[in-house]
Amino acid sequence: MSGGRLAGKVAIITGASRGLGQYCAVGYGREGAKVVVAARTEQVRDPNLPGTIYETAKLVEEAGGEAMPVVCNVGDPASIAAMVEQVLARFGQIDILMNNAAVQPPGRISEIEPRHWELEFRINVHGPFHCSRAVLPSMIAAKSGNIINISSVAARGGSHYGATKRALEAFTIGLAAEQKDNGIAVNALKPVGAIATPGLRYRGAGTAPVEIRADLPTPDNYVEAAILLAMQTPASFTGQVVNDAEAVAALGAKGAEA
Repeated sequence: MSGGRLAGKVAIITGASRGLGQYCAVGYGREGAKVVVAARTEQVRDPNLPGTIYETAKLVEEAGGEAMPVVCNVGDPASIAAMVEQVLARFGQIDILMNNAAVQPPGRISEIEPRHWELEFRINVHGPFHCSRAVLPSMIAAKSGNIINISSVAARGGSHYGATKRALEAFTIGLAAEQKDNGIAVNALKPVGAIATPGLRYRGAGTAPVEIRADLPTPDNYVEAAILLAMQTPASFTGQVVNDAEAVAALGAKGAEA
């Protein structure tokens, strides 16, 4: 049954064919949003990485929402522009953008292949930049919108993946300040810790999937945090970098008081 907290909203979630993006897509659909499932995967090519845009769309609809699967490569600005054009042609609005798509190549900073370093920044940093720029005109015209960038605890550490996430957090803070007067909230969300996903088990071609601990948390709290963030405005919450526990504690309390 839909909770209706995002009723009437159109939400784009990148990297939504599996994992946390898929979980959030289903959660948004359950809350009444029209969910654009934007990712590259149309067919499962590796059994270690199950999930497609069509499978996620089906899950969203089974949860009571409306879904629009769209092939999109966030490493390609032209693909992003085409995706946004399709969304506006169908729905006429974009209320929420979740920049979730990301890659994490193997190796340490001193060992990573340069092409993987460049790919990581192209997907994890340039992708959110181009996606955000693509939806901004529609949001600015509506004087309303919400952008959620997905970060990681790695942003506080020292790794090539962490470098991309730290850049994304700085991008979040800057864009929030710029768009506050346009009615657009921009925040970054990160999991408190590891959550069981196909990507967590998989470490790349030629490697065996790792075992996931049985005591890892379910995605429920993370999805709730993503829903709460999608409800915010610049007046209520913007320019913040929070984990799911912090978001639920702060914004869930606000909702209870309203």
